[in-house]
Amino acid sequence: MNNAVRLALTNYGLFRGRTTRRDYWLFWLFTIMMSIAGAIIDAGFFKSHAYTQDLVDIFLFIPSIATGTRRMHDVGKRGWWLIVPFANIYFMVQPSGPLNQFEL
Repeated sequence: MNNAVRLALTNYGLFRGRTTRRDYWLFWLFTIMMSIAGAIIDAGFFKSHAYTQDLVDIFLFIPSIATGTRRMHDVGKRGWWLIVPFANIYFMVQPSGPLNQFEL
């Protein structure tokens, strides 16, 4: 998990290339865990505001979109498929495709 998160955060704004299914879902799991941790901290300290969770969400927003776009490239689709609600979920669980136009 450490390697997948490091790769996603290192490639913060990189919207080209590919991300494997494993790395994508590990980063997704990390994002969910950080959001839950932020909510717990907010519940303990701020009661009526979600300061920490908002900061986590803002910090991870662009890496999440970039990682999702690279995952779409891995299955041979354009990153715009992320905005189609159910199609993108279908593509996210597909195995990695063969070499395609999205290779670096």
